[in-house]
Amino acid sequence: MTSIADIIDRKGGMVLTVNQDDSVFDAISLMSEVNVGAVLVTRDNTILGIFTERDYLQKIALKSRSSRETRVKEVMSSPVITASPGDSIQRCMETMTTCRCRHLPVVSGEELLGIVSIGDLVKKLLEEKEQEVQQLSSYISGSY
Repeated sequence: MTSIADIIDRKGGMVLTVNQDDSVFDAISLMSEVNVGAVLVTRDNTILGIFTERDYLQKIALKSRSSRETRVKEVMSSPVITASPGDSIQRCMETMTTCRCRHLPVVSGEELLGIVSIGDLVKKLLEEKEQEVQQLSSYISGSY
């Protein structure tokens, strides 16, 4: 069974972060530039929250707030729900479903290892199912 550590190893541990005092405009500019849906909010290398596209829509756009004047700390989601490197894909998907979130930072103790999205998990599950189908097809056809 694939663990979250396997996904982080494959995709890499790059995590975009913004400072809690950065403007929302700076955060969404970074997210747009790199084409991601979330950034972690930090202070002195400590995770304080997460800022997502959903946060922007619900707390800035729909409330007619200024993204240039609003600080990320005012609208971030906190506390952050995290995953451990040994967690299974199934466990992380259950967590995401229960918490209605699409991104999970992966931490080991105090160390941030990376972040996984629901897309990362679905992609890995599809790859595993495709391998299963190929193995079963080979078995059935006798070409194993």
